[in-house]
Order: sequence, then C-alpha cells, then structure tokens
Amino acid sequence: MVVLKQVKLAALKAGTAAGLSRWLFDSHWRQQRLLILCYHGISLDDEHEWDPSLFMPAALLQRRLELLGTHGCAVLPLPEALARLERGDLPPRSVALTFDDGTYDFLVRALPVVKAFGFPATLYFSTFYSHFNRPVYDLAVSYVLWKARGRRFDLPGVLPGPVTLDAAGIDATTARLRAHAHVHDLSAEEKDALLTRIAAAGGIDLAPLRARRILHLLTPDEVALVQRQGVDVQLHTHRHRVYDERSRFDRGIDENRRSLDGIVPGPLEHFCYPGGVHLPEFLPWLAQNGVRSAATCQPGLVSRATHPLLLPRLVDTSTLTSLEFTSWLSGLAAFLPHRRPHHPEWMLVRASGMPAHG
Repeated sequence: MVVLKQVKLAALKAGTAAGLSRWLFDSHWRQQRLLILCYHGISLDDEHEWDPSLFMPAALLQRRLELLGTHGCAVLPLPEALARLERGDLPPRSVALTFDDGTYDFLVRALPVVKAFGFPATLYFSTFYSHFNRPVYDLAVSYVLWKARGRRFDLPGVLPGPVTLDAAGIDATTARLRAHAHVHDLSAEEKDALLTRIAAAGGIDLAPLRARRILHLLTPDEVALVQRQGVDVQLHTHRHRVYDERSRFDRGIDENRRSLDGIVPGPLEHFCYPGGVHLPEFLPWLAQNGVRSAATCQPGLVSRATHPLLLPRLVDTSTLTSLEFTSWLSGLAAFLPHRRPHHPEWMLVRASGMPAHG
C-alpha cells in the first residue's frame, strides 16, 4: 500500500508539473462533474491519532477549506448541486461538503470552521445515540483499547483470556467486544456498562471522555441548532447499520426519519450508507422509501451518468496529502487507479446474523 501511494504521488506530481491539473480545473469535463467531499470527526482531543481515517484536527479542515477558496471552487449545497448537475448548469469547479454521523465535535469544531468560510454543508445524521447520549459503543471500544495500548488486558466472562494490546491485539479485541455485544443482544445501557468495565480493565478513566463528549452524538436540541445555522441535515439510518432483510432496512430509515421529524423542517430525501456499505438490493428499497440520492464512500466525481443512489465521494482524511486533495479538486486524481474503500462489515447485519442495538 505504501508503494502504491508513492507511485500515485509521483504520478500526481508529474501531472501537476506538466499543467494537467491546471488544464482540468478549467475544462468542460470538470464543469460537468461534482466533487462531493466527505468528513467524519474533527478531533476534540487525540482522536485523529487513534484513527486518522475517521478524524482530523480542526486546523487541517481549515487548510482544506482554504484550498477550496484558493482554487476558486464553487461550494454548493448538496441538493442544489445535484439538481444543477442534472440540468447541466453546474458552475466551474463545483464541490459539495458532507459530514457523516453527527458527533458532538461537528458542532464545536467543524461548524465554526465551515461558517467562517460561509460554505454550505450537509450533515448525514444517525439518530440512536442522539437520544441515548453516551459514547457510541462500537467506536468507544476501539478508542479505549487504543488508550490502553501496550498493557495486558483481561475481561473475564467476556474474553477467553488475557491479551496484549499491541496493534493486532487491539484489532482482535475490538472485534470480539463488538461481537459480544451483538451476540448477546445487549441494550444500549448494558453496552455502556460493559464499556465502563472495559475502561476499568484497561486502566482508563472514562470521566474525561464523557465530560468532553468525545465520541458522543449531537442531542436533538443540538441538531436543531445546527439546522438553524444553515446545515442541511439528512438521513444516515437510526442505528448506523444496514440490513439485508427488507423490513429491518426499511425500519432503520423510518426510525431515522421519525427521530428527525419536528427537528428538521423540509424533506428528508438524501441518504448516506453507514460506512459506505451497500448492496444492489438497497437501491430499489431506498427509492421506495422516498430517497432521491444516496452517498457511498467510493472515491470519484459525480456526473450525469452516475446513479443517484450510488454517489461517489472523496473521503478526506488526515493521511491525504495536499497534493492528493488538490488533484481531486481538479479531477486529475480520478484518472489514477485507487483501492476500493474498506467497508466495515460489522455495519451490515444479515438476516441470519447478529442483531444490532446501535
């Protein structure tokens, strides 16, 4: 993977030096395409050190948005951008900003930066942990174990035996603890109690994490607040899961909508697949649920030929270089091969598999 990235960076550097990026910025090809940027968390503390694929520092988000201005990008609200793409009247260098999940850091870290630039943004909001406002178990397990890295860890009655929390041990233990919660169909309260046990076993104090609301979602009142500040709030399932069983899939959308009803005025008709996980059968199901667009985590630019329920996005991360980011703004990066994104399989619950409580 390191070698592939080095080869891609060399190709992008050569293409930029040859003027390809500058030419593409002003091309008819680029004007017929929309780049949707995807962000997840903006760190309250050290989350970007734990998982740079999910979190970045606010200073890096600011630098990214500065690059949009430097390169003269037209940052449009997502619904408007999709409508103008369909009509064929996109402005040059069109970009839309999207944020996934709705963690508390969106309000206190991301939104002030976005507002300072006067840019519109869409927030795909998953609602379950909005009402049960505790650390999101599946994320917090990994984060707490990372905080306890290097230690010998044991959780009798849950794990088969002690494990060393090196990189491999953290990954394996995280998977086991997520599976334990699902296999035993733990309620949200039971998972929060288990998280307390996990933290204690790792010698980690959960109080600062809870006090600062790290890995917490926005409350309903906070969602209403960001909406009043101009954020377009849209669908992301209730429990941040998708199901291959139609009735449960539909219920996840319906619960998400009902949780946002009365908080978010206007239509809820744009959707983001949790973790980018999608199956072919989801497309007609979404259409029948009144969803007009659905965003993936597959890198690419959107054209009129793109299926509206399979919108590609650039998932911007702390590991993406400025050259790579700028090359996506111009479209140059779209011509290079790229790895398919990793889809977290635990976000897909199969009919024969484990239940999920969020």
